[in-house]
Amino acid sequence: MRVTPWKNRNFGLQKKAFFIFLLFIILPTLGVGVLVQLRFNQVLLDQFITSTKRNLDSVTRRLEEQTSLVENIADYMILNPDMQELLRIDPPLSAERAVHHKRNIENFLTFQLMNKNYIKSISITGFNGNTVEMGEPIIGQEDQWFRKAETRRGGIVWSEGYPSYSGWTGDVRLVSMFRILNSYNQITLPLGRLVIRLDESNVIQLLESGIAKESGYLYVIGENGENILQSRSTGDLNYRPDEKLLGLFNDNNKDFVTSSVNGQKMLTFYHPMENTNWKIFAMIPEKIVNDQFRSVKLIMNLILAAILLFGWLGLIGFQYTIIRPILRLKIETNRVKLGDFNAHVPIKSNDEISELNRKFNEMVLTIKELIEHKFKLELRERESELKLLQNQMDPHFLYNTLDMIRWTARLEKAKQSSHLIEMFSKFFRLGLSNGNYESTILQELEFVHAYLFLQQKRLGAAKFRYSLFTESTISQAVTLKATIQPLVENFLKHGYDRKKPLNVITVKCYVVNDTIWIDVQDNGKGFRQDTVHTIRNLNPHAEEDEGRSGAMRNIHERLSIHFGESYGLEVVEHSGVGGWIRLKIPYKEFNGGDDLE
Repeated sequence: MRVTPWKNRNFGLQKKAFFIFLLFIILPTLGVGVLVQLRFNQVLLDQFITSTKRNLDSVTRRLEEQTSLVENIADYMILNPDMQELLRIDPPLSAERAVHHKRNIENFLTFQLMNKNYIKSISITGFNGNTVEMGEPIIGQEDQWFRKAETRRGGIVWSEGYPSYSGWTGDVRLVSMFRILNSYNQITLPLGRLVIRLDESNVIQLLESGIAKESGYLYVIGENGENILQSRSTGDLNYRPDEKLLGLFNDNNKDFVTSSVNGQKMLTFYHPMENTNWKIFAMIPEKIVNDQFRSVKLIMNLILAAILLFGWLGLIGFQYTIIRPILRLKIETNRVKLGDFNAHVPIKSNDEISELNRKFNEMVLTIKELIEHKFKLELRERESELKLLQNQMDPHFLYNTLDMIRWTARLEKAKQSSHLIEMFSKFFRLGLSNGNYESTILQELEFVHAYLFLQQKRLGAAKFRYSLFTESTISQAVTLKATIQPLVENFLKHGYDRKKPLNVITVKCYVVNDTIWIDVQDNGKGFRQDTVHTIRNLNPHAEEDEGRSGAMRNIHERLSIHFGESYGLEVVEHSGVGGWIRLKIPYKEFNGGDDLE
């Protein structure tokens, strides 16, 4: 007992198509889409991190440049001879000299204030009572940073951001540099105090240019952990970087970490300032970064959904254009299997499936026609044999009788009569089918030769001549019995012109592109126009005609049924100077039949 595999029992063409679509389109597309999206998200995040680092580095350099320029001003003031003279304690300066030195210092500071808009004011207070005030008049509590500056004995002290009052603009917040100005000749001798005040909002604006103000938080932490500056948005976060956060950067030796602040994941960036020992922290919520990439992710998801949608539409198209026609073809094939030859598959396009359906319809029609014509072909052959038997009486008796007469004529030395009887006997022997409808080109030409030889003896060699030609390579090719002889007989019955001094008929057999052409040409009366029309529109279902076109129809019908519709009989020439009939049959070798004696 044969067992059908489970997969063949349970999976039809539709299920197979669905599983192929699932395994090779949906799942790979989803897998590749997820991997691409994850990778793309990582690429976008890396690009964002790189861009933020680059911006923060640029901002830090600019802030370092500003603070360095401020410190350079302080250094210059110590080395400035006018400053040393203006602030010296002993011997005291004359009023005229003090005004001169002060004017020189003010000119220098005016240039600095005009060139550096982030400087609010510069104040110099000498311990000898001389002062220089440039820029906005500032009133504020600055004693704590002066005390730190005194402990440093000439070192620079940077303040935190602190509130003050400007005589020009009102309340302001400042970040200032404090320094004790010592004598150039006696380094430990303090001469006065220097304070350079910077606009805090200008510095914060510079820092915030590194990141979007609404998307992150910026902190500037001093060397002792004090909060120097912070962006305006940090008030919402209620957080200040501590040693723990700084430890993450030191432990990993990186300038970027992911940290958690108040339950929010933060992308935290760190950059130190070498000249001031400040530490700049930029903190950006990961949610904001994801929101910035949301539109890109949405586009990626839409592309993935579009690919899946087009894939699904492709499956539906595959279902309607390939699977359904194949299933319909299967149904019609089962109808043919059950003997219903009215099966027909509709053809709605010109693709390969439609071509297959077209070939199926042609095949069913051909099978139907072959079944219908099979009995007709056998009937035609039986009718031809019956007519020949009716004309021949008893062929074997006639052969034996003719053979006896031929030998009697030879004994009586009547060679010509003996030869005529021999050709007559040969004609009848070749004309008998013996149950076989096929013959060879050579046997058919022998049959025609016997017939034309007898007719030439009857009509006279001066009035009638014939020629038979064939290529040696096709002498054993297959043809049907009694296909050439009726054509030459047709000529003698209907085309022979007694008014002409000489009637000639020629039979030529040759090969053209694997097809054997048999041309029967004569110089007789030719064909009437109605006869040509009838022959050229040969219809196997037309009524029988005993005349010239009837015999040709019989030959064409036998050849086309036996060899195929592309083979048969055609009229090449039908003028009044003769007729030209061509038979076309396929070229194949003969495998059996009557043997020639």
